[in-house]
Amino acid sequence: MVTRRALLGAGALALLAGCGPPEEAKVDPAAVLDEQLRVTQAVASAYAGGAERRNAEARVKLVEDALRDAGGTPGAAPAAGATGATAALAAESAALRAHVAAVGELGGDDHRELLSGLIVEAAAAESRLLAELGRPPLPTAFPGQPV
Repeated sequence: MVTRRALLGAGALALLAGCGPPEEAKVDPAAVLDEQLRVTQAVASAYAGGAERRNAEARVKLVEDALRDAGGTPGAAPAAGATGATAALAAESAALRAHVAAVGELGGDDHRELLSGLIVEAAAAESRLLAELGRPPLPTAFPGQPV
């Protein structure tokens, strides 16, 4: 004879057997770094020249090296679009949001060091461009928020 207490215990055990830590989604570091490269290349192409362009190209090189280390192959830079402060601001803002999002996707000290550097550079450039455009250079206390 089966009692209610035995049935409840069996049900509880069956429920607990199905519980456990959720499976973590597998992240392909090369795919994440490829996206970082794409947005960083867009930043470089938004600058017409000068120190800002050289700085952005240095960031592109860092991401290309990290992508190669992760087993990926860097793609060609996208076709040049608009240049100027407004285009550079849009590109830097998009890159900053992508870099902030990638921090949660990539583990490892080398990736975190790369992403933290990219975040700092993009946030500084975004503030400089905002000031150049006559807008408040620090519109939010949280980097990566839309400006």
